[in-house]
Amino acid sequence: MAKTLLEAFQEECSGKSVSTQKTYVHALKHFQHWLESVGTNLEAYARSDVQQYIDYLAAQRKSAATIHKIWNAIKAFSRWSGNTQAIKDIRVMKMADIKKQAPKGLSRIERNRVVREVDRSGNQRDYTIVIMLLYTGLRVHELVSLNRNDIQKSERKGNVRVIGKGNQERHIPLNAEVRRALTIYLEKRKDDHAALFLSNRKRRISVRSVQTILEKYGVHPHQLRHTFITSLVRSGEDLSVIQSLSGHQSADMIFRYSQPTEEDKAQAVQNIYLDA
Repeated sequence: MAKTLLEAFQEECSGKSVSTQKTYVHALKHFQHWLESVGTNLEAYARSDVQQYIDYLAAQRKSAATIHKIWNAIKAFSRWSGNTQAIKDIRVMKMADIKKQAPKGLSRIERNRVVREVDRSGNQRDYTIVIMLLYTGLRVHELVSLNRNDIQKSERKGNVRVIGKGNQERHIPLNAEVRRALTIYLEKRKDDHAALFLSNRKRRISVRSVQTILEKYGVHPHQLRHTFITSLVRSGEDLSVIQSLSGHQSADMIFRYSQPTEEDKAQAVQNIYLDA
């Protein structure tokens, strides 16, 4: 019966993103397993069960972000199943304010290492992907959605047309390094596929494939985007320019990049009194 409930709930969540659906079902399966271990199930759990499970997760040293994802799944399921009493006044670990956290980018040494290693690999497609992400700040799903005709370039200038979140269109200039990488990569292409980047199977490359490529060099696509935006912020570029390039509609999201990282704080403490 519990499995049927989960399946029915999953169908009800069909309007949500695939990622959210998977997160909810995964979280609820673990919640279900825990409920069975304490003598109840998804049909009969009470408020005390929910509170004890949240406390159990905290005792297991789960992060606040993880606990909130699980809590959101339990709330959604409880509301859907009509068990709203079970989620009243639940105490949940407070998450850190995301606006006060600096996104994790790459240091200059890390950035140079990644570029150097992918260049030495001899794979022009992978090199072009890394250079584009570093110098345009594209989200990975924006990158894989690009077509050849989204690129406009000449010897002295160029830009890429991007369709971002909310179907918002923006144009990002391409510097000399990106234009050079693209030119070499496209000259080596012998196909007429519309997609800018192809997988090894000659199909449009997927988000997962790009992630796998970057994992070989110890980085994630988001880190390259964060590196791009952080560099703009620390260079003192105008906020409106950064918003236009990054596709962030909220100035608060840009403000995050001005926050000090743990490395910044460690360096500040390391350098204290050096001029004394």
